[in-house]
Amino acid sequence: MPQESFNKKPTSIADQTSLLQSRGLEITDLAAAEHYLLHIGYYRLAGYWQILQSDIRNHIFRKGSTFEEVVCLYKFDRELRLLVYDAIERIEISLRSVIICEISMACGRYWFNDEQCTNDYKLFEENIKSIDDELGRSKEEFVKHHDRKYGTDDYPPAWKTLQILSFGTLSKLYKNIKATLPQKNLIARIYGLPNYVYLESWMLSLSVLRNFCAHHSRILNRKFDFIPKKMISSSRLWIRVLPAVHQDSLLLYNQLCSVKFLLNSCSPGNHFSNDLLTLIAKYPTANISGCGFPENWENEDLWMS
Repeated sequence: MPQESFNKKPTSIADQTSLLQSRGLEITDLAAAEHYLLHIGYYRLAGYWQILQSDIRNHIFRKGSTFEEVVCLYKFDRELRLLVYDAIERIEISLRSVIICEISMACGRYWFNDEQCTNDYKLFEENIKSIDDELGRSKEEFVKHHDRKYGTDDYPPAWKTLQILSFGTLSKLYKNIKATLPQKNLIARIYGLPNYVYLESWMLSLSVLRNFCAHHSRILNRKFDFIPKKMISSSRLWIRVLPAVHQDSLLLYNQLCSVKFLLNSCSPGNHFSNDLLTLIAKYPTANISGCGFPENWENEDLWMS
């Protein structure tokens, strides 16, 4: 039960700027600050100005913190999300295609609806429900054409059905593929990972990151609940300085290493490293150490590829 009733009233834009100033945030261009607060919103920007606070509990800013810094952090995070989203899109499309090809050839066109191909019956039922829901919402013409031509008694085959599934559902489908099926490990090794355990973890991690990007949520200085399984070494270009195993391992650098590694497999010659370095140079006041980037990270073999 809540301990007290919520009784705060709406606050005007002018009062919002006054409140921020009273807490130590310097605002040199009041009109610009009011514009950003109106068109972006107080609580969306709050995730960025908390980075500048010395006392988050009492909302007190470090001396010299400016509203311009807040806007800079917001813009950096926005452009970073767009860059990461673009990379994950390419990885997702590749994974979808490889999974469809390898598992369909081994288990047939309806393997996703075959309990014999799965590890866990409860997850199998959950996945089928998600597939039913997503097919029911789909407006794709190839799905409608299949239903008109063949009816709706059976699902469209995997190469159609899996095309309309979310990345989250795709990752759960892969997770529940029977572990003894050789193709499950084969798929992981196509991407340079040791085995399916790593790919299960990395797919879940990237599906969560993808959702943050798609829904315009802050990824800068965020701690993630789902992190890619730590890979000690690889026959392909990887990192020498491994992310820490304590709470810092929940930060963004882990996720970006897995993005770059998978991207190198499905999109060789990509410009992700250069684009990331260009973006960081564009916003020099955005302190990426708070995202878990170690010193000299850009000199790692992975990031120089």
